[in-house]
Amino acid sequence: MNTTKLLRLYRYHTKLQFRHRSTVTATSLPRVDNSNVNPKPYSEIPGPTGIYNIPKIGGMFLFQPFTKYNLVRFHELADMLFDKYGPIVRVNLGNGFVLTSDPQNMELIYKNEGKYPKRPGFDLFEVYMERTKKAKNLAILDGEKWAELRTQVQKKLVRPKSALHYIDSQSEVANDLVHRLRSIDPNDVRELLFLFATESIAVVCFNKRLGILDGAVTKDAKEYLDNSKIFFTHINKGTVDFPFFKYFETPLYKKFKQAADKTYGFGKVQIEEALEKSLQMKKNGTWNPEEPNFLMSLLAEEKLSIEQITSLVLDLLVGGTDSTAKTLEIFLYCLARNPEKQENLQQEIHKYMGRHGDLTAQNLPDMKYLTACLKESFRMYYPLASGAARFLPVDIILSGYRVPKGTLIGMGNRNLLMNPKYVTDPTVYGPERWLRDDKGARADPIPSIGLIPFSVGVRNCIGRRFAEQEIYIAITKIVQNFKVSLIDDSSNPPNMIYETFGSFVQKPMFKFEERK
Repeated sequence: MNTTKLLRLYRYHTKLQFRHRSTVTATSLPRVDNSNVNPKPYSEIPGPTGIYNIPKIGGMFLFQPFTKYNLVRFHELADMLFDKYGPIVRVNLGNGFVLTSDPQNMELIYKNEGKYPKRPGFDLFEVYMERTKKAKNLAILDGEKWAELRTQVQKKLVRPKSALHYIDSQSEVANDLVHRLRSIDPNDVRELLFLFATESIAVVCFNKRLGILDGAVTKDAKEYLDNSKIFFTHINKGTVDFPFFKYFETPLYKKFKQAADKTYGFGKVQIEEALEKSLQMKKNGTWNPEEPNFLMSLLAEEKLSIEQITSLVLDLLVGGTDSTAKTLEIFLYCLARNPEKQENLQQEIHKYMGRHGDLTAQNLPDMKYLTACLKESFRMYYPLASGAARFLPVDIILSGYRVPKGTLIGMGNRNLLMNPKYVTDPTVYGPERWLRDDKGARADPIPSIGLIPFSVGVRNCIGRRFAEQEIYIAITKIVQNFKVSLIDDSSNPPNMIYETFGSFVQKPMFKFEERK
């Protein structure tokens, strides 16, 4: 039986209804700061001159082979531009590109992003979706179509308690992670974290374990894992050079298509199996409509096609794996380099979870030091090369300059968070800076717009709560069981690269010593 027929049968038998009003709230008319009645023109914004000032293409000369910078090290270029030109910089690329690390500017940008925020797309991914006639997902869509689809899944993923339904299942995955760490080769930790992130989010997407932490990965699962990595690295490559793939099938496009086909194929098989299982449970009376099941709730949405559901599920599965695995590695590195902070965290874990207990919906809100440690890891090693970016629907005045509508504006969160003007001792890992006193004040009042690793506003990361929960569960289980250190504790900070999300060039070599 094909998937479409299975879906019709499922919707016929189910009595569940998941219709929600839109929770996308934004003013239809953007708000613009007109306090500066005589703004300076766009052309006067500081930035590279000479050959770099050639309209449309001047900014290309800032990258290899003309300089040492490339896209995966864009953060180094951004640092150089901010150091040389200040908190707002103009670069001649396309229809215009502005970078700003000023928190007031960043607040204004988000306030004026409009009802349907528009950000730079993934051209390679979009071309693939169009050529293969697949339903576009939230990462690709803009405008009303984006808002309509976002509304369908908003309450299933964004509510504060959405992720908590899966905390017990994901804790079981973390227990398997701990078991594997007891005999891990340091060279294999990065790959193991990737496997954990995949297995953990699969519990949400498919309501079942894939079994990839058991040591006996199936051929199909192995194929999916390999191709999901290619999927991400090639999406990033698609933003580097001129997009010839828009006009013909380049080697880059063919490699990406092969990986994407395999990835989508795997997801579709999982959905078909879930449909068949649910129909069987309905027939034999074992179906429990109260059980949290993200996939089943999507399948019950009559407005969603099976193609849209597949795209949404794969968006969460693939997108949540790469970023979560990289964040976990960086978090562990920060704790290993700062053993006194790790011990503070261990004491909090022991207080609320005990020696062998789990993270729960009841104790998680009390673990303030845990959340502070994650925030500080994000601050020191921001997951994006600069920050989020937007195309605004209106002119806007930033730092006294008028920036025309349609200009791409990138936010320099990473630079702001390492700037001593806003952060005390920015090179020091200090989770305490995020803790609040009895009056709700922080010792280090960092601008709130600075630390937004999941973005902010109506176009924030829809999988944020699940990603944070996976990270919290994994870290608490690891620190509860092990004292984490580095085999080679070099004093030099590691170099970063950004292949969509940030990671260390050289993987850290961790040592996991069992706690007594």
